[in-house]
Amino acid sequence: MALVPWIASLRTVTGREAWRSGYCFGFLYGLGQLFWVYQLVARWVGNVAMGAIPWLIASALFAIYFGWTAVLIRHAWDRKWPWAIPLVWAGIEVFRSFIPTFAFPYGLIATPLWAYTALIQSAHFGSIYFVSAWVLLINTLLAMWMAGDSYLQTRRYISVALAVVAMSLVAMSLTTPTHPMVVTLGQPGVDMAFGTPEEQILALHDHLGPIVRRADQDGTQLLVLPEGIANVTQMPPHPVFPLPIHIPVIFGGERGMGPVYQSAFAFDGVRWQYVDKTRLVVFGEFVPGRNLVPWIVKGFRLPSGDLTPGTRGVRSVSLAGTTIGPIVCFEALFPDVAYLQARNDARLLTVIGIDDWFMDGTAPEQNRASSVWRAVETGLPLVRSTTLGYTMACDGKGQILAEAPLWLPWGLRVVVPVPDASPLFHALPVFPAVAGLFALGFPWMPRIRRKKMRTQSGEVRS
Repeated sequence: MALVPWIASLRTVTGREAWRSGYCFGFLYGLGQLFWVYQLVARWVGNVAMGAIPWLIASALFAIYFGWTAVLIRHAWDRKWPWAIPLVWAGIEVFRSFIPTFAFPYGLIATPLWAYTALIQSAHFGSIYFVSAWVLLINTLLAMWMAGDSYLQTRRYISVALAVVAMSLVAMSLTTPTHPMVVTLGQPGVDMAFGTPEEQILALHDHLGPIVRRADQDGTQLLVLPEGIANVTQMPPHPVFPLPIHIPVIFGGERGMGPVYQSAFAFDGVRWQYVDKTRLVVFGEFVPGRNLVPWIVKGFRLPSGDLTPGTRGVRSVSLAGTTIGPIVCFEALFPDVAYLQARNDARLLTVIGIDDWFMDGTAPEQNRASSVWRAVETGLPLVRSTTLGYTMACDGKGQILAEAPLWLPWGLRVVVPVPDASPLFHALPVFPAVAGLFALGFPWMPRIRRKKMRTQSGEVRS
């Protein structure tokens, strides 16, 4: 609701004032959304002051998008185009989610609605960005009422907002034929971010062994284990945990010696398959301009070498009698990765992650939420396995089926409803593309001049 007075205030300011207002709003928003950066860096380098530096810089850069958004919102008010406000907000979210190198789809306005699955089913037709636009439409309506606009001036917007709700409720009620698949999600409960490699390997072997053996005997059809639990210099992998005998398994780790990839590995007892991660975390898995800023690399103990994104695109694997779409950690924040997996005819999405660097912050909750959004967008069930949590499973409507407790070693056995036919809405990327292009081109769009009509009483109406 804090958005409402801010959006309303942009009706009466200059462009420069709108920029300052948006930038300040975005900076405060960034401080809250990115606080986990401070927690991570302070713990990583062992220095509180050093932890504050990247947090403040990241928030300052994050705020630029909101300054830009505020100018566009002010432009929409000036043109008397309130309908453009939801589009430009969603468009800027799309832009910052896919800008090369620094793409970071974090802190999207619709994200907190992940738990209200009946309200977010419209994401199946336009992604999370469509729901963001709906949220801004409601906020714009309230801002119009705050400014004294009448029902006649807002009724079209009310109708659209209610239509989106109706769309979600209808989509929630629709069902598709499914068949059950028993999946076990392994959560080793081992901190893979902090600790010596020797301790981590020993703990992985001790904690994953019982999970694998139990899954091998209890009717499990697929075992999913997290990212970061293998270091594969050459195929086939030799993981530190015992491979299951009777069931296929998916797990994650680094592959190669130069270049090095972050990969998901799949094994059905006979054949090995792997899928390389296509989206890497800036400053976490690669450092742009590494040779230009060596003091930053050294001072913040950034990785000494960069990972390489996969060169073969988003790929699926054939396992457990179906097509499965592996999504490696950070990739789950990007709607297009899950969409492309669904285009590959995947019937189950598997997210393997490692959030151990910032378990004491808000980032794991956002990563958990992103998995729910990817399920709703594709209509596919999704399972998520991580080292410390959140390990969970949800159906194609985003409803949580089961969840493991945080931090503890856990084997989460869940029956997942796998669709018999793909439920994907193939035009899913259309709205994000339209919103992104609209936001970029909005300032140069010609104004719409309304023709004046004279009524019988002599009044002039436009």
